[in-house]
Amino acid sequence: MKSRYDHLPPGLLPIFLRRQAASAFFDVSETTFDKMVEQGLVPRPVRVGSISLWFRPALVSAAAKMTGTDLQYSAQAETQEAPNEWDAIVGK
Repeated sequence: MKSRYDHLPPGLLPIFLRRQAASAFFDVSETTFDKMVEQGLVPRPVRVGSISLWFRPALVSAAAKMTGTDLQYSAQAETQEAPNEWDAIVGK
């Protein structure tokens, strides 16, 4: 069964995550993730109708804060690290 993430180009990560994916991002159960939200360790979700979505860069920042790491999110740096499938095609 394909997930909705399978429709993204290789190397492109979704910018918003649903609860199941957000908890997997931290490698914890959904119940533990809910507790982390309640404790303020991770940000609350954005509501789009009845759907709760977590902004992935905010989750990365929350993880960095938990570890005492100073992290500045950069969308440009993220895209530069992603593999480019066209490089293999054009022989780079």
